[in-house]
Parts: sequence; structure tokens; C-alpha cells
Amino acid sequence: MPSSHSALFAALLIVSWLEQGWQSFEFALSLILYLVVVRDAVGIRWHLGQHGAILKQLIEEHDRDHQYLNHDQIRHGQIVTRLGHTPLEAAVGTLFGIVIAVVLSGVL
Repeated sequence: MPSSHSALFAALLIVSWLEQGWQSFEFALSLILYLVVVRDAVGIRWHLGQHGAILKQLIEEHDRDHQYLNHDQIRHGQIVTRLGHTPLEAAVGTLFGIVIAVVLSGVL
């Protein structure tokens, strides 16, 4: 369920903050990487999954409308409709990454 990518980059963000401080180059770079990864996981990939679902529906409708023709139907079993994460999955992954980074760094 949780996003492992969000967890990994949240952990990187926390470790860079604990080791180098929030004003460091490492922290800034980690923050940018975290934001890009989460945006990709939740936004772009999720939208691609939605487009895949719509495409699959259109192909199924096309096949239904043209059943009387004797041609091969369009294969749509390979269309992936689940690519990204929900915001909850990204948030839980982020929380896991923060907890793991804090525990392993010995802060708690």
C-alpha cells in the first residue's frame, strides 16, 4: 500500500536534515528530489493510469460496436490502468520513511 519511492526519498530528506542541517545543499537537493518523486507518483502516473482506463473502455466499446465484422478484435488486456499512487499511499510511504530514518539515525 505505501509508496516505497516516497518512503525512500522522505528518509533521504530526513537524514540529510539531521546530518547536514536544513540550510545545507544536501537538504535542498533532497527536498527537490522528494517533491519530484511524490509529484510523479501521485500526479503524473495516476493520470496515466486514468488515461489507460479510458482507452481500455473506448476499445471495449469499439469491439462491442463492431462485433458483426469478421476481423481480429483490438487487444486491450495489456493496457495498464494502475500506475501511480493515491495521495494516502504517498503520505503513508512518507511517514514510514521519516520513522525509519529517525529510528535508524538514533535520534529516538
